[in-house]
Amino acid sequence: METPQLKHWRTFGPAEWTHVKEGAIGLGLGSLLPVAIFYLAFRTFGFSAAVIVVLTWSAAVFAWHYRRTGGADVFSATTFAFACVKAGAGLLTQNPWLYLAWPSLENVIYGTAFFGSAMLGRPLLALYAQRLYPIPPGVRQSATFRRAFLITSAAWLAGHSLRAVVRLWLLNNLPLELYLIADTVAGWPINISLATLTAWYPLRELRRAGFMSVAPREITALDAVELAVEEAAPTTV
Repeated sequence: METPQLKHWRTFGPAEWTHVKEGAIGLGLGSLLPVAIFYLAFRTFGFSAAVIVVLTWSAAVFAWHYRRTGGADVFSATTFAFACVKAGAGLLTQNPWLYLAWPSLENVIYGTAFFGSAMLGRPLLALYAQRLYPIPPGVRQSATFRRAFLITSAAWLAGHSLRAVVRLWLLNNLPLELYLIADTVAGWPINISLATLTAWYPLRELRRAGFMSVAPREITALDAVELAVEEAAPTTV
């Protein structure tokens, strides 16, 4: 039986790059922009208005993607779900601290859900990875795939737990305006490290197990010169 193949990114065609682009759009609109929108709305209109603006944005992005593709986007869907809960808590209590402390609980929920689902052999983290990198069903069903995402999910649990502690410490020790900036900056090393690990480790394990197609050899400058000389040389009949 032929082993299912995962394409190396250097062999991607238009369909695969479209998949990556769609995933990146979902990540930007559904997960990254809401943070900036809340900060701008909070500074301009106040806390309640900022909560409503973020909730409206999250709902609009989720509905736009669902209408366009006929399915839910994992980035906008999870952001919208948590935005609903945060909005309810924030508007009912009118407590900015509670609203801003909620992401720490989100971090713990995310990390626990990622690791728990991976332990059960159905890693939720893989849904996010699949949104950004096309992975055939046959590869997703392999033991190598599940093992790789079990290790990656454990790293996300540790990283998200650390992120939750850092968030709460900053929230308790900084003015609100500085907290919104410091929290974003402090999260970069953790988020970038986890994203890099997720992009690298599972693909490395799948390549070692023979699930990835061989990347085309890079053409060096010397190769290019030799090719140009060969094409320019006169041919004999």
